[in-house]
This record gives sequence, C-alpha cells and structure tokens, in this order.
Amino acid sequence: MYRFHVLALVCLTGCGTIDEARSLTVDSLSDTNPALAVVEVELIAGPSTTEYLPGTRAQVWAYRDGAKPGAKGTVPGPLLAVNQGDHVIVHFRNELSEETTIHWHGIRVPPRADGTSAAQMPVAPGASFDYEFDALDAGTFWYHPHMHSDVQIENGLHGMIVVRGGAEPDVAADRAFVLDDVKVEADGQLSQRIDSLDLMLGRQGNVLLVNGQQAPILPVSSGSRERWRFVNSANGRFFNLVLPNHKFLVIGWDGGLLVEPYSADTLLIAPGERYDVLVQLDDAVGASAVLQTVHHDRGHDIPDPGPQTLMTLDVRTAAERAAAPLPTSWGTLPGIAVDAQTPVRSFVLTEQEEGLKEPRFFINGEAYPQSTQTAASAGKVEIWSIRNDAEMDHPFHLHGMFFRVLDIDGKAQSVSGLKDTVVVPMKKTLRFAVQYGEPGTWMYHCHILEHAERGMMGELLISP
Repeated sequence: MYRFHVLALVCLTGCGTIDEARSLTVDSLSDTNPALAVVEVELIAGPSTTEYLPGTRAQVWAYRDGAKPGAKGTVPGPLLAVNQGDHVIVHFRNELSEETTIHWHGIRVPPRADGTSAAQMPVAPGASFDYEFDALDAGTFWYHPHMHSDVQIENGLHGMIVVRGGAEPDVAADRAFVLDDVKVEADGQLSQRIDSLDLMLGRQGNVLLVNGQQAPILPVSSGSRERWRFVNSANGRFFNLVLPNHKFLVIGWDGGLLVEPYSADTLLIAPGERYDVLVQLDDAVGASAVLQTVHHDRGHDIPDPGPQTLMTLDVRTAAERAAAPLPTSWGTLPGIAVDAQTPVRSFVLTEQEEGLKEPRFFINGEAYPQSTQTAASAGKVEIWSIRNDAEMDHPFHLHGMFFRVLDIDGKAQSVSGLKDTVVVPMKKTLRFAVQYGEPGTWMYHCHILEHAERGMMGELLISP
C-alpha cells in the first residue's frame, strides 16, 4: 500500500498558478508518526476568523492543525488524508468556550470513537480526547461535532476525510469540495438570528460556499478528466448540482466506489451525503463553465430561486495528454441478503408546528432523548422501513455501518451501492437492508441539523 501525503487534495495537478488555486486549497493534517500504515495527527477546535464577504473577517469556530506551529483555524478544517487499512490516531483538544466532540461521519469506528453523547463524555473547554480507529473503507467521509450540531457546524466546525484505496482512475486532478451555506449579516458576521423557517427547513444561508469560498474561480485544462469528491456540510440546504453541457460520471457514494458507475445530468446531494464523480472537460481554451445548484422541491412550498452559481471553471490551458482508459472494474458490493423472512423494523418520521413555540420532529412519535432505544444483535440482517409522513424530505443517517437501499414506495432502485445517509422523500416509504455492525450504542437521525437537535434522532443498541 503506497503512502498518501499531499499538501492539498483539492489541487494535485493542473490547477493553474499557486496563487490562483489557493482559494480552494485545503491543507492536509500533518502526520507526526513515521511508521508505515499509522497516521497520527493533532486537531484543535477553537475561535478563528474567515472571510465570507469580500474585505470582512467573520468570527467563527474552526479546526486547525495542532502539529503545525502558527496554524490558523480554517473553514472547512484541514483534510484528513489516509490510506485504506491505516491506523488513525487523532489527538483532539478543545479550545472552544463550550464542550464538544468529533463524529467521524461514515467511518466505521469503534463505539468509543463515534463522538456522540451515547459513546463518550463531552470534551470540556481546555480538555483533550484521543480518537483511534482503523480506516477500513476507501471513500470520502467527513468529521464534525455531535453536540449542539446545528450551532457548532454552522459556526465552521467541519472538515473532509479521504481514504484512498481501490480502483484509481487516471485523472488530471483529484479534488475535494465541501459544499456549504452560511447565514451572514451585512457586516460579514454569521447571523445569530434564527427564525421559524430556519427551524422547519434547516438553517438556510444567504452565502453559498465551496471550500469556504463564495463563487470561486477554478482554473482547468481543456481535454482533461477530473475527479471531484463532494460532501454537503450544510445544516439544511440540498445542493442539486448541474454543470451545463457536461455530465457527471458517478463512481462512488457514501460507502465508496460503486460496482458500476452511472451518468447523470444533475446530482442531488442532501446534508451529510457524499458523491464521487468524474468530469470530462472538453471546453475550448478560453471558455468557461459554471457549476450551479438548481431548485429541488423538498417540501413546504420552498420557492425556486433559479440557478445559483457555486463555482466557475476557467479553461486556461490544454491538457498535456489524454487520460488513460477507465478501469474495467470498480468497487464491490458486500452481500446483504434479504428474503421474505428477513425481519422488518418500521420507523415513521413526523413533524409538528402548530401550537408550539418552535417546530418539533419525531421518530415513531417520540422526540429524542425521550425515546425508546432500538435493540438489535451484531451480524444480523434486517430491513428498515422508513415512512416519511412529514411535509418535506428528510436525509436519514445511520452511524457505525452502511446499508443498501432496496426500494422507495415499492419501486426498486436502478443503482445499488452502500449508503450511510439517504433522502427519504416526503410522503413516501424507503426501505434499506442493513447488517448490524460492532456491538455498542449507535445513533440514527435526520441530518437536517435543526431537526436532529429538536427530536428526530434515536439510539440503536447492538448486543454481541
């Protein structure tokens, strides 16, 4: 297994001059351990500043590289880049004014390292905690707090993880993009105002971001093929991506590479989801293309704002060579066999607004933490049937293990892959098959953060 050390995954090659590319660069955490197959890093959460509006510095909370003297907290935080099979040690220190944790979203970690209130005591201000896990799966993941998540993630605490392994298509650039939005006041500071619409939909930002930057320009090469890894770290916004006159070749989902890639004109990414795509850039030198997000009707009569610009591609040079042919084999899909005798668990998602000071959200009529724990046994396969009776889509996230979506309202899915976060459409029933993982207590919840913090969350206790 080769070592994967880069200063910035978002700009490996073909990215123009250093100054031009810097706005999209996310530095990797420094590996302080010389041993092969061990990655040891220091991660600090603390106050920092960033520029959401030109010429103004916003006060934020941010992660920084504790092994790099003078490092500044950035939004998003430093990239954690490792190889599949590596043992990962994260020495975390909390320099915030309130307690926090880190959840390694999508990584199959031991329960002790999952970063939830069911897994560990919160890390108090000034305190430290060591997270250890093995990078079992290749893919694109992310890290963020799992306490007061709607506030702490909005304040800037999130970062991406890339675990390299498996098929490696030949590309001119392998880029990691964190998609986000923030609610910003005219003075450039994060807004402290939260209205009923923010609570019902998830906080809706007025500034859209790619790697913490508003509408950046990305230099690219004509005739090149690029790999783009996306994560949606927004509290509530669904990004529905389109790159006019281009297609996305989707090669990976939350759980890693697909068995068979598929082509898509648009790419819907709900909060918490990840997608891995290839893009062929055949525009002529001097041309430009705009990555946009377009309207997705996710409920509650959200108006269509029209296409919104996320990033402009500036075709400045010609590719030095043509890309090699794509791999003939990609990922594998572990068998999660189900039949008519497979046990089925039923969950119903609902919401309530009338008669309350703020909306509340429920799973099976219960609001966390006043909810009944779900009990299961390690290694067993079950089907989860999730009926969304709410008036909007809900992205549903299960900690600690992947699942395979079977059908939506009885209609089988045309593409099969592993997920840990999936959109359950409003007024529909989605079923997925899951094989229970390591014994411990794991969370499941809506990944619209305002919904999870207001009840739409539960605990899964897996016994040996």
